[in-house]
Amino acid sequence: AITYEEYYALREGRLDSLYISIAVDFPVAMQNNDVLPSVQRQIKSEIFGDAYQDMEIQQAIEAYTAMLKTEYKQNNMPLVEERENALTEMIDAIYNEEQIISTMVMAVHKDIMSYAVERYVFMGGAHGSNYRIFYNFDLKTGELLHEKDLFVEGFETPMTELLLKNIVAQNEDFQLIEDMEEYGYNVDEIMPNDNFFLTDSALVYVFNQYEIVPYALGETEIAVSYDQLKDLLIDKERL
Repeated sequence: AITYEEYYALREGRLDSLYISIAVDFPVAMQNNDVLPSVQRQIKSEIFGDAYQDMEIQQAIEAYTAMLKTEYKQNNMPLVEERENALTEMIDAIYNEEQIISTMVMAVHKDIMSYAVERYVFMGGAHGSNYRIFYNFDLKTGELLHEKDLFVEGFETPMTELLLKNIVAQNEDFQLIEDMEEYGYNVDEIMPNDNFFLTDSALVYVFNQYEIVPYALGETEIAVSYDQLKDLLIDKERL
């Protein structure tokens, strides 16, 4: 992994800081190296933005962190200057922020590589936000795969039924779908969301904070086995 870590204060001697931590699992070889440059470009674009996709990975990290520091200073220095006579530890803490990025290859299943980008962002307030987005690459073409590339037209309704069935089966606190509502789940929001990764035996949907449950319950994973998906696949051998 390529890593970067820094505490960046608004001014020398201050106790506030922007904490930046980046750890990138960056593929440098794959079974079809012809598609490697395309996959690398897309990964850099998804992590940092389109403006960084043609840079070398180390250069992209340096340019991205420089942008974060510039924004942090521009957003906060005017407020600091208004409080020049109140540079206490408590006041400094108001300006603490965090930007943490971690990426990893989750799995390679047949000709598909599942890649995760996790972000934690804290910009003040009661708590930060944490979320994971997954990208599934066709290792034959280098293209990103989405649900529409894998599943037959009209898959949404039966997939929703599988998600609801499986979340109940995978949680010992639930006996019925109705039980989920008592725990704070928004059942109407549980549906295919194109945010999934592959394992050896299942496709796993991930719902981030607030998507289907309150913040306190965090992230939700729902696994759907390949056996359950066989009638929904465009290509029965794909998964």
